[in-house]
Amino acid sequence: MNVDAGVVFHETCFACGSQNIHGLQMDFTDAPQGCTCDVAIPVHFHGYNGVVHGGIVATMLDAAMVHTLRRQREAAPVTCRLEVRYLRAVPPGATLTVTARAKGKRGRILLADAELLYDGVCYARAHGAFTASER
Repeated sequence: MNVDAGVVFHETCFACGSQNIHGLQMDFTDAPQGCTCDVAIPVHFHGYNGVVHGGIVATMLDAAMVHTLRRQREAAPVTCRLEVRYLRAVPPGATLTVTARAKGKRGRILLADAELLYDGVCYARAHGAFTASER
């Protein structure tokens, strides 16, 4: 585990853990309003033949939103609502770009949006609501 700005990063996280050899190993870059990440999805994460499993797509979008919100707060965000809109079948093996942006708050609820792009075309987008964890 690494600690950065008071937040615990889990090296074994399925989405972003550098020590999880079975995971996605997403490596985020901070952007002015959020973050971005380029990731190639291994073929073993497909659902139907030639299509990345929808749960993997949702995981990537969720992880990007959590990363964006985590950078803005000391407490770790925990997903309480995740809405994903699948626009196109995501091809396995392709290098995809995930972007996320913080969208503000409603009371104690933090809001964020994310998109999954391939060759500049949006394949999925998500809206999420998060609470701050005490962990």
